[in-house]
Formats: sequence, C-alpha cells, structure tokens
Amino acid sequence: MPRAKIVMPEVPPRSVSRPRLLSALDRTQDAAVALVSAPAGSGKTVLLAEWVRLRHLDDTAWVTLDSDDNDDRRFWSGILTALERCPAVPLENPVRYLAVPAAPSRHPGFTGAVINALAELPAPVWLVLDDVHEIVDDGPLKGLETLFRLRPPTLRLMVSTRNDPPLPLAKLRLDDRLTEIRAGDLRFSESEARALLSSGGVELDADQLTTLVNRTEGWAAGLRLATVSLRDAEDPGRLLAQFAGNDRAMADYLLDEVLSRLSPEQLEFLRAVSVVDEVSAGLAGVISGRADAGTVLDHLERTTSLVMPVGTSRQWYRVHALVRSYLLADLSRQFSDKAAVLHQHAAGWFVEHGRPAQALTQLIHTRDADRVVASLRRLALPLALAGEYDLLARALTVVGEDVVAADSSLALVSALLHLEEGEAGSAVVELARAEAAWALPTPAELEQLRTLVKARIAELNGDAVDMRRTAEDLQDGEAHDSLDALRMLRRGTALVAAGQSGTAEEELTAALEIAQRNHQDYVAMQCRGMLSGVAAIRGDYRSMGCFAEQALHEAEDKNWQHTMAAATSAAMLGYRELLLGHLDQCRRQTAYATPLVDGGPPACRGLSALLDVLDGSARFEAGEWAEGLAQLAEARANARRGGRLAAGHVVLSGLLEHRAALRFGWLDYARQTADWVQAEVPGCGELALMRAKAQFAVGRAKAADALLRPLLSAFHTLLVPWAGIDAWLLDVEISLARDDDSGARRALHSALSLAEQMDALYPLVFASPIVTSLVVERLGKLGGAQRIADRVLDTQRTQQIPLIPVPLTHRERTVLSLMPTMRSYEEIAQDLTISSNTVKTHVRAVYQKLGVRRRRDAVNVAVARGLLQGMSEVTNDPGKG
Repeated sequence: MPRAKIVMPEVPPRSVSRPRLLSALDRTQDAAVALVSAPAGSGKTVLLAEWVRLRHLDDTAWVTLDSDDNDDRRFWSGILTALERCPAVPLENPVRYLAVPAAPSRHPGFTGAVINALAELPAPVWLVLDDVHEIVDDGPLKGLETLFRLRPPTLRLMVSTRNDPPLPLAKLRLDDRLTEIRAGDLRFSESEARALLSSGGVELDADQLTTLVNRTEGWAAGLRLATVSLRDAEDPGRLLAQFAGNDRAMADYLLDEVLSRLSPEQLEFLRAVSVVDEVSAGLAGVISGRADAGTVLDHLERTTSLVMPVGTSRQWYRVHALVRSYLLADLSRQFSDKAAVLHQHAAGWFVEHGRPAQALTQLIHTRDADRVVASLRRLALPLALAGEYDLLARALTVVGEDVVAADSSLALVSALLHLEEGEAGSAVVELARAEAAWALPTPAELEQLRTLVKARIAELNGDAVDMRRTAEDLQDGEAHDSLDALRMLRRGTALVAAGQSGTAEEELTAALEIAQRNHQDYVAMQCRGMLSGVAAIRGDYRSMGCFAEQALHEAEDKNWQHTMAAATSAAMLGYRELLLGHLDQCRRQTAYATPLVDGGPPACRGLSALLDVLDGSARFEAGEWAEGLAQLAEARANARRGGRLAAGHVVLSGLLEHRAALRFGWLDYARQTADWVQAEVPGCGELALMRAKAQFAVGRAKAADALLRPLLSAFHTLLVPWAGIDAWLLDVEISLARDDDSGARRALHSALSLAEQMDALYPLVFASPIVTSLVVERLGKLGGAQRIADRVLDTQRTQQIPLIPVPLTHRERTVLSLMPTMRSYEEIAQDLTISSNTVKTHVRAVYQKLGVRRRRDAVNVAVARGLLQGMSEVTNDPGKG
C-alpha cells in the first residue's frame, strides 16, 4: 500500500482558514457522518486536512482514493492500513490483524468482522475517505454502503467527493445524522477571497474584488489561479475582464481537471447551452437539438455540480460562471459560425415565449445588424418602458449611428436613453434627427412618443411653460395603451411643478397601477419616486419613505442605481431619515445621490440644492455646527446663483438653515435666510414662524407670541408640513417663559400629536433642552402621545445628540455673570446703566438659551458648561426672576 494514500495531506502554507466551515464540521461528532460534496478545486481536501489537524490529529485515519481502488481488495486494504496506523486504535484491536479475502465487500464474514472490531474501540475514531467519486465499481461501492449502513457508534465517517455517491444519504439526512457541506458553502466570500489574494501578494480594490468573486463564483481553484495571474499583471482590471476565457492557467485547469471527465456528448451539450445565462429543458432542447435535454441537465447537475438549478422549482439551470466563460470563449474562437446559429436559435425561443430582453441580448451576440434593427423596431419601445436602457444602448451600437439617425422610432428611443442619463442636449439632437426622418402617415404611437420626449426635455431644462404645454398635449392627444403609464407620469410630473399636487397624485397613482400591470418596471420606479415627493408635500412622511425605499430597491435589483430616478428617490429617503433623526443614514443617501446630479441639467439644480441642505443639516445636528451651517449657507448661495427654485425647495432650505443659525447664535445668517425666503416665496407661513423664532431668540417673548398666534390656526399656509410641529414647540417655549405651565403642556401635546400623525421626529429630537426637559417631566402623563415621546427620547439617546455651545451675546454674558450675586435685577440694571426692563429681556434670553426657567437653574447650568468659571452652585434665589 503506497504510503501517500494513507498520509494526511499537508495544509498549503498560503491557505486561508475558514472558521465557519470548521464549525460546521464540528457537528459531525453528533451527526456521525459528514459529506463534503463539490466540484474539483473547491477546497474539499484542504478543509478536511485543516479540521483534522486542528481537532482530531491522533484519532483520525485518512485514505485518499483513486481509480485503482475500484479493486475491492485494494480498497479494503487501504482502509485497514489507515486504521492500523491510527494511534487511537489499540494494539490489541482485531482490525489490525484482519486478512483481506478475495471479493471482501461480498464476504459477510469479513465485513462483519470489521464492523465488530470497530465497535470494540474505546473511543470514537474518524475515518476520512477523500475523493470517493473515484469509486465506481460495484464491489467497493457495496463495501461503502455496508460501512455506512452498519457503522458502529465508535466510527465517524467523513467523505469528500465531486458528486454524491450511491449511498443511503437520504435516511441519514432524515435521521439528522448527516452533516453536509456543498459547493455553495465552500464558495469564498469577498472577505475570504481578499485574505486568499493577500496571502499571495495581490491587492485589489473593492470593485475588482467583487468582479473576481462573481466571475469565479468564489471557486477556490479559480481564485488561486487568479492570484498567480494577477501577481504580475500590469492591468488587473483588463486581466479580470478576460479571465477564464483567455487565461492560460485557468483554461488548462478546466480542461485537465473538470471538462476532461465529461463525455464528448456532454461537453458539446454544455458548450451549446452556455450561450444563455439561464436555460430550461425546452430552451436547451432548441439550442442543442437534443430531445432529452431535460434529462441531460438533471444528470449534469447531480453528477458534476457544473450545472446548478435556479430557484427551488428546478425548471431553470445555469452553468457555473467560470466554466461558462471558458466555454463561450472557446466557442467563439473555434466555432464562430456555430455560435451565431446557437444565439439565433435561442433568440427565436425567447421571442416565442415572450422574453424580449433575452431575445435582443442573443441577437446582439450574433453581430447581425439587420436582425438587430428588425428586432428593435418591434421591441425597442416596450424594452425602454421596462428600463432595459443598457441593453438598448448596446443594440444601437451594433446597429450604428447612421441607421439610428435615419429611423424616427430608433432616434426617439435613443433620445429616451439620453434623457435617463440626464443628457437633455443629446436628446434634443436625437429628437431633431427623428423629426428629419419623419414619414407620413405617422403612427399614433410614434406621435405620442415624440410628445413624451419633448415633455421630458422640458422637465430636465426646468422650462415650466413647455411643461404646461406638453402636459396639455398629452391630455388632448390620441391615447395609446403601451404609452398610457408614461404619458400619465409625464402629466403628473408637470402637475407637481405647477403646484397641483392633489391632481398629480391621482395621475401618478393611476400611472403606477398601469405600469405594474404592463410590467413597465422603470416607469413604475419613476412613479414611486414622484409619489414620494407628493407625499412629502402633504406631510405624509411614512408614505414618502415607503415609496422612496421601494424605488431604490427596484433600482438595485435592476441595476438602475446610476439614473436620475434613483437619485431623486435617494434624496427623498435621505429627507425621511433626517426627519426620523437618523443622521448617518441621511448622509449615506446624500453621498450616494450627489455624484449622480452634479453637473446635470437645470432640473438637477433643485435636487442638488436639496441634497446639500439635507447633508448640511445632518452635519450640523451631528455636532459639526460651523461646518454644517457653512454648507447650508453655501447651498443657499448656489441656489441664488443658479436661478429660481421650486417654492417647496426654497422654504425647506430656508427653514433648516434659519433653524440651525438661530440655535447656534448666528443671527445675521438667520436674518439673511429669512430675507431670501421672503424674496422667493412671499406670504408663506414659514416666514411668520422664522420671524417669531428670531424675536424669541433675542428674548422678546411677547413679540414672538404675537407673530406665532395667527400661524397656529392657519397651518394651511405652510409649504413644509412638519414646520407645524416646530411652531407648537416654539409655543411651548414662549409659554414656559411666561410661566404658563398649562399652556406649555397643551402646546407640547399638540406638537407630539402632530409628530405622531406625520411620523416626523426631527423638530422634537433636536429641540431645545427646555422642551426635552418638559417631555421627560411629562412621561407617564401624555396619554396617546406617550409612544411618540418615547421614540423621541430613545432617538436622542441612540444618536448621542451633542449639546450646542450656548450662543450668548456680550451683554447676555455680562448679565449672567451677575446672576450668582445677591443683587436684584433693578440693582444689576443700575450697575450696567441700563433699564430694568432691558435686564429682564436679557435674563429671559439667557433662560431660553440655557433651557431653564429659574435664576438658580441658569447659574447651575452655566457653571456645568463652563460659562461661569470658578463659580459654585447657587444655594438661594435672590432677586425676582
């Protein structure tokens, strides 16, 4: 018996330990049998060797099987010799002295003696059988089956194989006595792949690593061969793009270790079905010409792991990505004419089964421009409505610019592609080409498509007049079923811009229903983005977040993350996160969306300003006060230079900047912001709120109340609905300053109720300390508002909101410094040569900024914050507050 067969392999020095798989094997102690089944090069042997060396080096017998072990005597001789050399098998155990007869697996006396000898072991022993797929003869297979079936409690079996052996695995699985590790488990994750590459001296960026893991599907052999190739590569990105198809080392490995074990018929079948991403039995039959294609797919999936089922229904399959890449490259190199025919057959099947995107994909691979043009004339519009813009762009490239320019329908589709990239100028050029090639009579569908392109161009250019005109054209023009959803989307967008959000919502909701019914997924995503904005206008922030989140999920699923629609939805979701007090999540969305709109068309200006404002506000609330305010001021300056923004954008931007500026004590900035809002949107209710807050910030509670009172009964004048919460919170502070405790409680309850209704926590989470103190004081007494109060306080705790430095004026600091003394306010006024009323105004401002209601508390808070260095706490309350 060659010693190499029964010696455990060494663990390669650059292998990567994978604790998750080692832990899975640990369960073998309870399960009794472990099966590691995966294709060649998956790392089965390395995994088992590492586990044994770490866990059971002295009580494991190892046998590496090969084709010679189909000799039954040799098979059993290897097992007995391995057991004999295992230190955990006592010297007196009979297994050390058993003679191997002729045909041992069919000799019940021999197999019974082996089982009995193993049953006498004082402690369990692990028997590892590596490469069991090599055993195909009936004799040793029967011996294996006996070993599995009659295995004594003292024997733990570990089997490594490229495909499942004909053993009673189902019964073991049913009895929960089988640990299984399969190809999916052995696939390297990105972190594991990075560790493997690093051990070989290769470092890739995140995108390159993702590409490599996707192309290899985490296959260990593929990753190791890639490490060798990448180590000396001048251009890793280019090598990764060609990997498997042109990499010599990978090609040799696939031929020697994987594909060489297939029959010529199986290899030919795999090469044929590799022209499609996923294949069903029917499609495989059309491509390969085999009536038994379903049986062949099932056999390859069970015996090779090169073909894998998609989903649980087992109706569709796919070839392993690396193998498919190699087969496609080989097909193109050696059988290019045949490849074109296979792609044509696949395209025909997809057309017949209502899969236009897959059909066009196959025709593109043929490089037959005439066939692609014919297909585009039938499929371009439905594919555009479904959002298959990348596919259409590739098809138009195959067709050629001259052909597109000479065909009105193709030129309009090209214009749509440019519009979804935010390239309004290029879309205008394509529209002009379409009109130059216009033929009469024109189909109604083409006429309406031209109007839709014009409508979208008007939107991107921010041309309100054109938007209104095209909206009227879409209303009056002849309807066409396939364009209904897009037509209603464009009309809804124009109505939003015109301030008719109620009518717009009806139009957009109907458009969404039609788009979903017609599987126009991209139109549906755009509808959700617009409905998110409409929900924000009416203060339904729950729906705003839901619509935006759904749109972004769709964008991620369909690879539309780079589109304007995705950027819009990300901005709305960022707004939602800010209103919930989730600052990091808000900034994550703005960071994602900002690069998509920078340098975009005029329509992007408002979106870009919104993103800057949201990000600046989140920075401010997170403790970057000066930087956040500077960003807000810069966003306002950019907006003023860029032209007129929508009223809602102006008011939201102004409200957030004004609020932050007052809290930080930058009164001049707050005044400039209010002036900007006044110039852009005169008469909005938010202006009254800004003026009231400014008056209160300088201690003029009575003037603030006079400005605020009319607004509390006229919230319909607000363009930003959550500003109503802010108004009630200001009423809380005014009431407290006037010692009106019952009024403060009523105002707080109104603020909490409105916040609950809108699901907007922002004004409360970032309220002044005096408001938060009242919320805490009222806990347990808030009735139905208790839940929202708990959420606010929990958000404050989890977000760890920092305290803003107190923005006291020079005179306020002077008054504060005299508060710990025994002087009355009249005496302080005489010392400062100002009136007592002026002193009281300064005192009220200090109370408001420190979040207190009494002189004693003001001094204690000032000492705690270092505003009165060296002062101790006040023990009595002199003077009148």
